[in-house]
Amino acid sequence: MNIFTIFWLLLKMFYQLLCSSFSLLTFIFNVFWLTCNLASAGIPWVLVCLLIVCVASKFVKLKSPDDKQFLRLLTIAGQGLYPEDLSFWPIAHRGAGYDAPENSKAALKKCITRGYRNVLLDGGLTSCGEIVIVNRLTLEKANLSGSIALHTLESLKKVNIAELHPMGKHFEPEYVYTLKELLDFLEEQRLTVFLLISDNSSLMLQSLKKSIKENPLFTQRIVLITKSPITIYQLRKLFPELICGLWTEKSLSLALLKTSTLITSIYGAFFRNIIAPVIGISVVFVSKEEFNLHIAELWRNVGVRPIVYNVNSPNEKRYFQKTMKTQYLTDSLRSEPHLLMKA
Repeated sequence: MNIFTIFWLLLKMFYQLLCSSFSLLTFIFNVFWLTCNLASAGIPWVLVCLLIVCVASKFVKLKSPDDKQFLRLLTIAGQGLYPEDLSFWPIAHRGAGYDAPENSKAALKKCITRGYRNVLLDGGLTSCGEIVIVNRLTLEKANLSGSIALHTLESLKKVNIAELHPMGKHFEPEYVYTLKELLDFLEEQRLTVFLLISDNSSLMLQSLKKSIKENPLFTQRIVLITKSPITIYQLRKLFPELICGLWTEKSLSLALLKTSTLITSIYGAFFRNIIAPVIGISVVFVSKEEFNLHIAELWRNVGVRPIVYNVNSPNEKRYFQKTMKTQYLTDSLRSEPHLLMKA
C-alpha cells in the first residue's frame, strides 16, 4: 500500500467523521429546540419522555432514499426540472377524477396524453387478500356498502367505474383492476404512481411485502403513501430502496389541537423531527389550509418534500407554483394556469 492510497483512506475517514459530526450536531440542535419549547411551557414530565424518545430514535432510524432517486421518479418521462416544466407541478388525484372516471386506466391514459406523468391512486385490500385500485366512495356510488375489505375481487370486477362518473358516457366501460394489473400497465407507460393505502392491517402489510418482492417495478415506479408511520417503518426496514410518504390529516380537526398553539407546534415538531427521520420518508402530503412558507421550510430542513392537497382553482395553483414553489394534488388538470392562458 503506497502513501497515496493511505492518504486517500485517511481523507475518506476524515470526510465520514465530518458527516457524522454534522448529523450529530443537527440532532442535538433539534432536541435542544424541543427542550426549550417544552421547558418554557413548564411541563418537565413531557420533556423527560421526549428526551428518551429522541435518544431511542437514533438507534432505530432508517436511512432515507437519496433525494435524487425521488426526483428521478418525478421526472421519469424525461421532463425538465421545475419551475421550467409546468407539467411537473400537479399530481393528478385519482388520475384527475373530475376529468375522467376515478382511479381508472382511462384516467391514467388521459393524463399521459396531456403530458402529466405523476398521479395519485387509491389502494385497498379485498376480503380474498388482493390489492385493488379503487376508492371506497366509488363503491358507495355502486351501492356497495362498507369498506373494500368486505368485498371479494370477483364482486368488485363487476363494478363499471365509468358509468358512475358524470361524464361516463364519453368513456368505454372500465372495471376495478388489481395492483398487479397496474404494474403491468406501468411497464408500458412512463408514469409515476403515488399509491395511497388507507388499510394498514397486517393482511395489507403482508400483501404489500409480497407485491414488492415479486415485482421490482414496484420500487421503481411507485411511491407508497399512508397515514401510518408504523406501516412505513416495517416496509422500509425490509425494502430500504422503497420510497414512501406520509399523509397528514388536518390537525385542526382534532379537538385537542384546537385548544393550544403550543400543542399544535409540539405535535408538528414531533412528526418532523422524530417520526419523519426515523421512518425515512421522502414526501409528506399537507392540507392547503395548514400550509405556509414556514411549514414548507421546516419539512425541507429535515429532507422531506412537502406536497399540498387538494388544489383546484387556477389562482391557487399559480400561487403554489410561483410563491410556494411546491407540488400540489389536484382533482382536475383542466384548470392548470398555463392551459387556461393558452385558451
